[in-house]
Amino acid sequence: MEELRAILNSVGPSNDTLAWDLALYALFFLNLLTLLMLPDGSTTGTILSIFVLISIFIDKTFAFGYLIDSGPYTPETCHAKIFVGTYLIRALMFAAPLTVAASTDNGKVRAAGIIAGIGGGVYMFTRWFFDQRDIEAPDITCFNTTVMAQNLGMTLVLARLMLRRRLRLGVVHRHIPVAVAGDFAAHDVEVELP
Repeated sequence: MEELRAILNSVGPSNDTLAWDLALYALFFLNLLTLLMLPDGSTTGTILSIFVLISIFIDKTFAFGYLIDSGPYTPETCHAKIFVGTYLIRALMFAAPLTVAASTDNGKVRAAGIIAGIGGGVYMFTRWFFDQRDIEAPDITCFNTTVMAQNLGMTLVLARLMLRRRLRLGVVHRHIPVAVAGDFAAHDVEVELP
C-alpha cells in the first residue's frame, strides 16, 4: 500500500525533476491528442497510444522502482538511472507514436503522431545521455541479474512442461528464420524404404 501511495504522490511536478516532468506532461498531452483524433476502427493505433500513455505514467511516477526490488538503491534512482525496463518504455514513447502516424491516412493524426514520436525520441535519448549511459551491464536490473536469468530459465522450462507440443523451442520455420513453428511441412520429412 505504501508503494501505491508513493506512486500516486509522484504524479505532480517535483522541484528536483521539473524539466523532465514538463517534458513528460507535454508528451502525455501530445499522445492523448493523437489518441483522441484517431478515427473509429483504428484498433492498433488506439492500443499503441494507450501503451504510450501508460509508459509515460510509469516513467513519471518511478513505478518500476517501487514495484520491483530496488536493491541497494532508492526506488527513484533504480527507476530513472539503472533499470533497463525504463529505457524500454522510453523507446516505446519514441517508436509507437511514429507507428501510429505511419498507419493512418488522417493528416492531423499523422502530424500529431510524428511530433509526439520526435518528442519521445528526443526525451529518450536525452534521458539516456544524462542518466543511463554510464551504467554497466550487470547492474541493469537494480538487483542480482544472475537470479533474474535463472528465473527466466526456470520460466521457460516450466512453460515447456505445461504447454508440451504447443511450445517447441528451437524449431525454426524454413521460410521465416525467426518464427518458431509447431511441426515441419510434409515435404520436409524423409522416409527410408527397406
